[in-house]
Amino acid sequence: MSSCACNLRDESTYPHRNTRPAGPEPSSSRDARSSRPPKGAFATRTRSASRGDAVTMAMLRRLLVPALALFCAACASSSTPLSQAAPPGATIVAFVHADVIPMDRERVLRDHTVVIAGGRIAEVGPASAVKLPARAVRIDATGRYLLPAFADMHVHLLGEAWNVMLQPEAQKTSKDIPFDEFLFPFIANGVTLVQSMSATPEELVVRERIRRGELLGPRLILAPMIDGPKKAWPPPLSTWVESAAEAHDAVHKAKHDGYDKIKVYSFLSRESYDSIISAAGDVQMDVIGHIPMSVSLDYVLDSGQKLIAHSEEVAKHAGGDHSAEHIHELAGKMTASGVWMTPTLVTTRSILGVFADPDGLLERPEAVYFQHPMQQGVWSFITDNLYRPIPAKAREQLRSDFESFQKPLTKAFHDGGGKLMTGTDTLFPGLVPGFALHRELEELVDVGLTPFEALRTTTSAPFEYLGESERAGTIATGKETDLVLLDANPLEDVSAASKIAGVFVRGRWIAREEIDTKMRAIARKAPAP
Repeated sequence: MSSCACNLRDESTYPHRNTRPAGPEPSSSRDARSSRPPKGAFATRTRSASRGDAVTMAMLRRLLVPALALFCAACASSSTPLSQAAPPGATIVAFVHADVIPMDRERVLRDHTVVIAGGRIAEVGPASAVKLPARAVRIDATGRYLLPAFADMHVHLLGEAWNVMLQPEAQKTSKDIPFDEFLFPFIANGVTLVQSMSATPEELVVRERIRRGELLGPRLILAPMIDGPKKAWPPPLSTWVESAAEAHDAVHKAKHDGYDKIKVYSFLSRESYDSIISAAGDVQMDVIGHIPMSVSLDYVLDSGQKLIAHSEEVAKHAGGDHSAEHIHELAGKMTASGVWMTPTLVTTRSILGVFADPDGLLERPEAVYFQHPMQQGVWSFITDNLYRPIPAKAREQLRSDFESFQKPLTKAFHDGGGKLMTGTDTLFPGLVPGFALHRELEELVDVGLTPFEALRTTTSAPFEYLGESERAGTIATGKETDLVLLDANPLEDVSAASKIAGVFVRGRWIAREEIDTKMRAIARKAPAP
């Protein structure tokens, strides 16, 4: 969760700039445009979301406002059309005549064939040289670009836990939450791996359903959030700890329950933070997340924390010095420590967009896929209770810091060899699953990364972070890499990463036609204009 949800108590941390459109909108978005709510609908909902039980809302404001701060072939010579799905779980699938971008280095393997057998890449070679197995399902990829699928390493997922923030009309039990509708837009946008940064027990169940093939969604890396008490996101969105002993127990419980990593948040005491670092080391769990206000950037870098979740987490520890020299010094320290960073530039951009025009969030083409009452309730609550109360001076500071610190830091950290990954804070206002990832890629190019460098942060880099580079993340023989097929070359224009012809996820080929059908079904559930 963005530090914006917790840092503006000291008014010194935050970014700039107006919102801008992402890459070309998918056809499913164009088809569904007529379902978009009318201008003003968001404002109406946010006003409604701020009514209700006055005592509850007052309490939440006291807690949060200050914190702001994937048809089988009849014979081997026939191909499966791009508009037709290969049988789920087909044993052998071949992408023929593709221009392959393996993402091991910047290159395009022209007119190549990639064969996947038993879930692994069995062969990559020139189409003229690869002999296909007799029963291979062929995907004709002529004129298209095949590369590893994408990852968003900072998201938040729908679940019952959000009920603590919502008005009664937006509250749902797990059985009534459309997890398929929330998760499929990730797949539709080529995102087959996400890291949840406020994971709850419900997500453990969702993760298992995805693993068993009962639910089509990205692979989930789950990190429950641990924080100090009574300052920000209340249980069950986080676990509040008041002592080192409670922090130790929270880590061991997370390990026992089956979570993957531990997220630390802003209001931990130093003693609790130290206890989390120690306990996580004992149970071999990575610690990721914010820089607690009780410690310094240097303290976190020395602690072995694996990932810093936002570029503006560093900004609030910069002492107000945004000079190029100081930014390069901080980036150098971070690189030397081996810490990872998800800059989440698109998060700040969206916050600034809320400042300028809350209705503008629903003017975006992708917003039509984000109309479930619980989704809208989350947007409404955060907008009304976290963003709107930010004073003018702090808003201006955010705009300034975005340009003068967050963006230069991201570029300096990358250029100095820092470990950079994509993350978006999806679920927060304006950030729609999958679509936000493409906006973040454009932000990275905007700060000076090449399209290849930006694509690396969402393809191979996340698997390096997970310690799984030998298993996935690039296109090579023996790897289990999910794949995305594009209509244009993203090395020339990173917005082409959103021009998706199909996605290959966990052995299943999902063609554009299927994507469009599913996305239209989601959009039809939007409120009528």
